[in-house]
Amino acid sequence: MAQKLSKTQQEQTLVRTQRQELKHELAEQYAQRPRNVTYRRRRTTFLVLGVIGILALVFSVLVLWPAPTSQPLGGIPVGTAAPQFHLPVSGGSGIGSSIDLHTLRGHPVILNFWSESCLPCLAEVPYLQRVYARDAAQGKFVLVGVNQADPKDDIRTFGTNYHVTYPLLFDAGNAVDQQYNVTAIPTTYFIDRNGFVRSVFVQPLTPETMKQGLASVGVSFS
Repeated sequence: MAQKLSKTQQEQTLVRTQRQELKHELAEQYAQRPRNVTYRRRRTTFLVLGVIGILALVFSVLVLWPAPTSQPLGGIPVGTAAPQFHLPVSGGSGIGSSIDLHTLRGHPVILNFWSESCLPCLAEVPYLQRVYARDAAQGKFVLVGVNQADPKDDIRTFGTNYHVTYPLLFDAGNAVDQQYNVTAIPTTYFIDRNGFVRSVFVQPLTPETMKQGLASVGVSFS
């Protein structure tokens, strides 16, 4: 009888011990649970912030990346034939005569669209005149200006006041302007000896862009 009682006590003690161990294990698991949740939340937060940072970087690159300046805004594509035209000379040299683009075949041509009401054009004209006086007048290439916005008499007066010696053509009715799909001025086309467009700049020309444009039509420039 005493042995049975002792065995029962042992079993009860074992059960109590197992219960205590189970409670202790559950308590440990419960204590660890908030820390795991906090870790997961932190990890999620870091991931979200990382994605936002990457998107901000991509946006900055797209906004700040410089746009190409040597491509026309919807103009005649480089490599295609320059549209033919026949226009009267209203300012600069050759007033009273006319110029046919076809007759200039065999010479590189700089075709500059401008207006005296365009401030960037006014800043560009003196530079074009210097280039013309130094190089174009020597037969290296032909430089002509095309104006479709100003009255013919104003073009002549402008040429006189600015001492322009290259031909200033008058595009009455915007026909040539539309042929070349000029969307902003100044716009300058560089046309090679065979009558094909090789470069287009929708901006005032600089020594660097002038050098690029002339190089595209086979003319060295320094």
